[in-house]
Amino acid sequence: MTNLPLLYIHNINTVILFISSPLYNVLRVMSAGLQELKTVFKGLQTLYQTYLPRVDPILIHDLLVREKEKSEHSPFYMVEIFTKPGTDSEEMKNKIFEKTGGLPTIYDSGTHYVTNQRLTLEALKEISDSEDVIEVTGDYTGSIGGWGASHEHKDHEYRQGSNTSPSSSTSQQQIQEHHTSYQRSTDRLREIKTVFKGLQTLYQTYLPKADPILIHDLLVREKEKSEHSPFYMVEIFTKPGTDSEEMKNKIFEKTGGLPTIYDSGTHYVTNQRLTLEALKEISDSEDVIEVTGDYTGSIGGWGASHEAKTRPSQ
Repeated sequence: MTNLPLLYIHNINTVILFISSPLYNVLRVMSAGLQELKTVFKGLQTLYQTYLPRVDPILIHDLLVREKEKSEHSPFYMVEIFTKPGTDSEEMKNKIFEKTGGLPTIYDSGTHYVTNQRLTLEALKEISDSEDVIEVTGDYTGSIGGWGASHEHKDHEYRQGSNTSPSSSTSQQQIQEHHTSYQRSTDRLREIKTVFKGLQTLYQTYLPKADPILIHDLLVREKEKSEHSPFYMVEIFTKPGTDSEEMKNKIFEKTGGLPTIYDSGTHYVTNQRLTLEALKEISDSEDVIEVTGDYTGSIGGWGASHEAKTRPSQ
């Protein structure tokens, strides 16, 4: 038998010891948890694309967050609807009025309709299913007031849809088909809501101290926009009495940047590249009570802009 080099044997023994250590098990569970989170996120994005293909995924997610996390029932949004060229603008205006109760403002030669309205996932589905609609996007307003058009059509490939509203001359068979289609639509939207709820639970389970909005934004940029380790202005809130010098050094070790310190050493801000794994590592520190932040896209940033949402433990 060939004699193995002592260094090789030492390295093998080191690996075996590490694999059998509690730290390895913790890292393995953490990695599996984050992978599960990424898988469910990807599945939810697929559901958005499958069941609401003409709707901006950011709008869908924001609506679900406000309905579930913030308990806002039918919140107000400035909804922007883009239609095929040649759409009868008068007919489309009346359709939107029937569905929303508000008359839209019309732009771009009758291909861009804007209305400030209460919104639900069901209403969003109904609007986007119109055969003339090619894209729906929008922004939260929170009230009846608004600011008009602010989006441009993204030139998504048009997908043929069905107008599910039966006319007065429909046959019994068509009425039955409409009912079946409505039930199928209801089941699909329920599936979206269920998976969304499950994803929020995973956020809370594996990253309980991290802002869910930050987690989601990071996942969107990594998956949808193919941004690897994008830059964020990360804000870390710690318990009162935290050793600020030690915390500053910890953050430097993890991020490669020295943080700016606020609020008597309980608020640390650093502009850095971020991954889900790095976010997990930062938030797992025993002194940390909350991590939030905003996308910056580059090394430049604007400093602190958040306040802690949780009350620090004394």
